[in-house]
Amino acid sequence: MMTGLHVTTLGCKLNQLDSAELAGAMGGSLPLVDDPAQARLVVINTCSVTAAADADARKIARRRRRENPRALIVVTGCYAERDPEALRSLPEVDLVLLRADRPAAAGIIMEHLRRRDPSLLADGCADRLVGETLPDFGGRTRAYLRVQEGCDLRCSYCIIPTVRGPSRSVPPEEVERRFRDLLGAGYKEIVLTGVNTGDYGKDLGRTVDLAELLARLADIGGDYRVRLNSVEPRCVTPALADLMARHQRVARHLQIPLQSGSDAVLRAMRRNYRTADYMRIVEDLRARIPDVGIGADVIVGFPSETDEHFRESVDFIAGSPLNYLHVFSYSPRPGTDAAGMQAMNDVRTMAERSRVLRGLGQTLARDFRLAQSGRMHDALVLRGGAPDGRARALTSNFIEAELLDPHPENTFAAIRITRVDAAGRAYARAA
Repeated sequence: MMTGLHVTTLGCKLNQLDSAELAGAMGGSLPLVDDPAQARLVVINTCSVTAAADADARKIARRRRRENPRALIVVTGCYAERDPEALRSLPEVDLVLLRADRPAAAGIIMEHLRRRDPSLLADGCADRLVGETLPDFGGRTRAYLRVQEGCDLRCSYCIIPTVRGPSRSVPPEEVERRFRDLLGAGYKEIVLTGVNTGDYGKDLGRTVDLAELLARLADIGGDYRVRLNSVEPRCVTPALADLMARHQRVARHLQIPLQSGSDAVLRAMRRNYRTADYMRIVEDLRARIPDVGIGADVIVGFPSETDEHFRESVDFIAGSPLNYLHVFSYSPRPGTDAAGMQAMNDVRTMAERSRVLRGLGQTLARDFRLAQSGRMHDALVLRGGAPDGRARALTSNFIEAELLDPHPENTFAAIRITRVDAAGRAYARAA
């Protein structure tokens, strides 16, 4: 029987939050289901950061239609924003929702479902939509909270400012209200997210910045942890680092986009820092917080990236305090300045560079876990166990470990990492 809503989310944590908000708004009518074949409504929330992400969205739409010919298939997200007509032309897609539709999205979807299935009127499903709701994260332990949207940077490769608009901050009172609501719903870790989170407050007359907002939330009191997601290098201020160092409720982990370890490539990308700036920022962060987990996004195969530039990037990362890498292969995005540059057409070179950087990232992550072995960590026990049935726990500095002892879900546990295997998987025991 087709009973609920199935959501597939591609891309960033902000997309995951967008999906959770839609699921929450639909929750009175259509609960989340894991099996797309059992869904009355299928939503695909797309990413458009690369051409591969666009292709994935189209492939998933085709697969969902094969799995469930009768479902209403709705596509939204950044690909929908960038090229809605391309998605509307797909025979598998019934409805494309844009960002402007978001406030009324649940009602728009229910109207389309009514037309397809008049029985919705008979069982009252269409009448169970509610007003403002909490996001539905599908039973997870951690929640995302939007504090900022859009971006004012104009990096030459990036389409996101076009599809998500200029930077704008959620007022701090509204952030705190939503934060308290999530705490009241039982979430033990709340991740603050946005497109350019570090810009928080710049459009609010500089009455509050990200560090001040974070301190306000961490001082509410209770058994929880607040985590930042991605913060641009120049937004990692001494005040922010000091807050992370001294406040136990603030996670000791940051994702700080690098994109390239070559100054020539950073210049072509129109990034607003150089490698010396970045190194100073991450080394200062490490000095203030010795056990901090630091991640970075890196793009390989940018049009002007030569073999020498790539070697510079590898050497820079290997000599940095970074612990995690998120590696992307460049692809031209229509409407960006970099799309007019001569692209690298050597697929083998692109693949080899990605392989090298991903291998380096795995080494950095394993070395970090080994360095943390034997130490005590305050970790959140996650819902959903490891493949062997054991519980999983996430430390403040973003090490996910398998717990060798039983422990209640959605609680904090003092753990000690006892082993790290050759693949970098960490194992721990509760104290």
